[in-house]
Amino acid sequence: MRDAPSAREAHSLRIRDALLTACGDLMAEQPIEAITINHIVQKAGVAKGSFYNHFPDKEALAATVSSTTLAEVERAIEKSNENVTDPAYKVARGLCNYMQLAVSNPRAATIMLRGHDWVTSGDSQLNLAIKEDITEGVQSDRFESRCEDAGAIQVIGSAYFCMIRIIEQGLSVEQTVELSTRVFSLILCGFGLEEEEAVRIVSESAKAVVRG
Repeated sequence: MRDAPSAREAHSLRIRDALLTACGDLMAEQPIEAITINHIVQKAGVAKGSFYNHFPDKEALAATVSSTTLAEVERAIEKSNENVTDPAYKVARGLCNYMQLAVSNPRAATIMLRGHDWVTSGDSQLNLAIKEDITEGVQSDRFESRCEDAGAIQVIGSAYFCMIRIIEQGLSVEQTVELSTRVFSLILCGFGLEEEEAVRIVSESAKAVVRG
């Protein structure tokens, strides 16, 4: 059993938590480019020198804030795909979990989007999970082989911009289901599925995940 943290360790943890909370509050209102370290420490109520004891720069802090929500969505995807064996459903349901976040908690989704390392980092858990699903689909002849390299880019890019659309336009649950069905069925068609099947898979997934 780990010993309780010392008073110094507890103080350090409180400062770190204050920085994370302050940065999240600011990211919900404006992009990280518009936020300065001074803004963050003032909102957190800590000394500027304390910032550098925990993070090298504001981008690292923003990535940490964003990754907290991202990890929660990844766990939700893993749970929703627990008994799913069809790679097409795995991809569709995974995408729909991000849409569910955007419509149910736009603040958290905005924070995650603004710490956008998850979009560009090839070794992020999201990218790796999507690549695994696509590779599984290619190996089982569910998807065409051309999807293995470019498929993840299509999936992540579509998720990113659909989330922005949902947040900016304040789409309802039913509008989000409709948007997801239209956009993500195109991805599955590009992966090699017939249109009717692609629409059915995404529609079922969107109704189950986004409404849920």
